[in-house]
Amino acid sequence: MFLAKVIGSVWSSVKWPELSGMKLLLVRPYSLADLGGAVTGDAAPTHDGVVCADVLGAGVGEDVVIAYGHAARVAVSELLPDGAKPSIPIDAAVVAIVDRFAVTDQQ
Repeated sequence: MFLAKVIGSVWSSVKWPELSGMKLLLVRPYSLADLGGAVTGDAAPTHDGVVCADVLGAGVGEDVVIAYGHAARVAVSELLPDGAKPSIPIDAAVVAIVDRFAVTDQQ
């Protein structure tokens, strides 16, 4: 998982059927260098954007936690029976909207 800032929305008229109706966001991941010991979450991330599925209702400017791979597919899948694999073709999903974060100086 990683911390990111929502920087935009993504629209698509042609997509895999399982993605129909799913909200897609463009997020920019934070790195520790971006945070630089910030304690308020005001740092601006500088990495390339990642498209993420969002079922929580995050909006532009919000900080979010993103899950990758299987964890992302599970996050956006409805409750599955034991042993069933999620079939949604996504790689990243919003799993939390962050109210606040703090970075402790590790030097």
